This record gives sequence, C-alpha cells and structure tokens, in this order.
Amino acid sequence: MNDLDTASLDAVLEQSPIGVSISRRNDGVIVFANTTFTKLIGVAKAEFVGKKARDWYVDDEQRTAVVKHLKRHGSVDHAEVQFRRADGTPFWTLLTIRPAIFHGHEVNLAWIYDITDRKAAEERLQLAAKVVETANEGIMITNTHGVIEAINGAFTRITGYNADEVIGNKPSILKSNRHDPDFYDAMWKAIATTGQWQGEIWNRRKSGEVFVEWLSIATVRDGQGKVSHMLGIFADITSRKEDEEQVWRQANYDALTGLPNRALFLDRLTQAVKAAKRDRVRFALLFVDLDGFKAVNDTWGHATGDLLLQEAGARLAATIRASDTVARLSGDEFTIILQHVNDRDDIAVIAAKMVARLAEPFDLDGQVANVRASIGIAMFPDDADDAATLIKLADQAMYSVKRTGKNNYGFHTPPERLIYPLQ
Repeated sequence: MNDLDTASLDAVLEQSPIGVSISRRNDGVIVFANTTFTKLIGVAKAEFVGKKARDWYVDDEQRTAVVKHLKRHGSVDHAEVQFRRADGTPFWTLLTIRPAIFHGHEVNLAWIYDITDRKAAEERLQLAAKVVETANEGIMITNTHGVIEAINGAFTRITGYNADEVIGNKPSILKSNRHDPDFYDAMWKAIATTGQWQGEIWNRRKSGEVFVEWLSIATVRDGQGKVSHMLGIFADITSRKEDEEQVWRQANYDALTGLPNRALFLDRLTQAVKAAKRDRVRFALLFVDLDGFKAVNDTWGHATGDLLLQEAGARLAATIRASDTVARLSGDEFTIILQHVNDRDDIAVIAAKMVARLAEPFDLDGQVANVRASIGIAMFPDDADDAATLIKLADQAMYSVKRTGKNNYGFHTPPERLIYPLQ
C-alpha cells in the first residue's frame, strides 16, 4: 500500500467527477472526501468528514457483503451499493475500494459513481420484460426486414413454436393461406400510412391447426425517429369466434333441420329484394307445406315427425342451387328463395321436381311415411316488389293449391290460371 500525501491528494482528487472518500480501516471514520462525493451525499464537506462511512449505507446486508469481500480479497471492484443522501433519499452507486496508507494509518480509498438513473432504466427494462413475458397476449418483435428477433412465452403457448424455431425466420411461418394477397397489401399499406394496423387474421399453429387471432401491429422508432422494429401483439380468439358463431347459428338456424330459420329467411328475402331492384332481375319466393305431416306425428309420435321434417328439408335443399335459400318457418312449413330466374317455366321445372321428390316414400327408422306437398309461388317484381307482399301472395298461392287438390304447385295468378298440372 502507498502512503498518500494530503496536499497531492487534494490536488489530484478534488476536481474528480467521481466521488472519492478516504476512511480509516480501524474505525471507519471518514478523513477525506472530495466535493463530488459530498455533493452526492448532500452535505457540506466539513459536516461529512469525521463521520463514519457505515452511517451512509442504506442496507446493512449490502454493507456486510462489502466488508466481507474487502477482508477476503483486499479490495472491491464495481459493487452496486445504495447510499443515503442527507435528506434520507437512497441512491445507487458503483463502489470501488482500494487499501492505502494515509498519514501512517491504514485506510480505505473509495470511489463512487452515481448510477441511479442507470438502475432506474434497468428496472424499467426488467419490468417491461416481465410484463412482456407474463402477458397473456402473444408478442413478436421483428426488425425492419421482417425477421423475428424476439417472442414471449404466450407466443409459444398460442402457436406451439418456441424461440429457437422462429427467431431468424419471418412471420410467414404462421401463414394459413386463408387470406389473398389483397388482404396483406391493405395491411401493409395501412402500416406504411399510419404506423399501425389491427384486425382479425387467420394463422396456423405448429401442429397445423388453423386459428384466428386479433392482431395489432405497430412501428417502433429509434431516437432519430427512424423505424427500427415492428411490434406485433395478438390474442387467440378462436374460442370466442366459435362461441359467437354458435350463438349466431342458434339465432339464425333451425335447430332441428339445420336450415335457416324465420329470422334469417326474412333477412335474406330483404336482401334479395334490394339486390333484385339494384340489378333489375327476377327472383321467386316459394311457400311449401307438407300435406299429411300431422297424421305421421299422430300415428308414430313427434320423434318420427322430426325425422320426416329433417328428411324433407334435405330433399328440398338438394333441388336448389348454392345461391338459393331453403328455410323452415315453423312446423311443416318451408320457404325457398330462387335467385335470378328468367321466367315461370324455369320456376315450374324446379317446383315440379320438389313436389315429386316430396311425394316419394320416407323411410323413418323403419316406418314408411307418405306425404304430399303444396307449393305456392310469387315472383319479384311481377307480383310484388316488397318482401311483405311477396310473403302474403306466396302463402295465398299455397293455400289455393291445397284447395284444388294438393300435391302440386301454383303461381300467384288469377284463379283460372293458378294451377300448373304436373307432367
């Protein structure tokens, strides 16, 4: 250890930007401190010198650890220690201690550097990292080239991919191929324009299972305002979408036949009227009633009657195009919307096929049932140009068929032209 001269010490250390103090090793009393050190503590030099160094530690465990390390190794290098200012406020320092001889006494020569701001920044970063890692949402960070640089635990839980499998790859590793190029073009255009995008997107897990997520993408800029990274945060909403779909189906589809119910039928009829007016085209509305259904119910029970309704709905659906609609209104009443028809001859062919198919025997779990159908037809815009009137006229045409013998179809026309005999 070198013997330090007081005058040279003042000259060398007084103007140091790093806090410096000297304390006796036998009793810990401070015998020197430069201005930087006393300013960090917040006291005048005259009040600081003569006090014990241990009085300025915040944590006794930290002080004990420093003392043990000093005794064992003879010095301390860059220990992170909290000291207390005069007003009681703690602050973090980087502490270095070297042994020396000062005026014939063994002393500890200490340097401290205030790292409070750095520690606060580190704590903020640690907190942010904990938030990211414990978040329920999947998080993905890419560079400006779209290469994944970091993910969190939720990303792995949702997608099945761990960090080693995705870091260095691009997000397209999740692509489900359910979206066309226009979807992605619109997404990136929005990001380029506003710096962000959010919406539903279908992706694929490592297992191959397709899932839907709510994704938010935002640009991250550096201190110069340049885009440095892209941040993607997403939540798996597959279950929620399935629940919404189930609720929607329950509200819009008949539980027995799986066909659209009255609510969805009315909505589609309204849309058909609007589209037909816009495109100046025809469509037809058919009302179907099963003749003999009550007898099946009364003879073999409601379970058999339900089977009959299911089979009848399936036969009707098999006679129409994908663009058309078959709905079950209630009981044994069905409706059909035939889109873009040319004339009554086209409709007559379809209606005749429906009557014939429904007249075929039904095998209902060993019980053979025979029913017939009465079908009434109204045309847009020939008979009416609004949904309510079309429904009324098709219903009237159906009852006219019933009155004239059933097992047939008929248009809303004057009585003498109502029934089209089957060929």
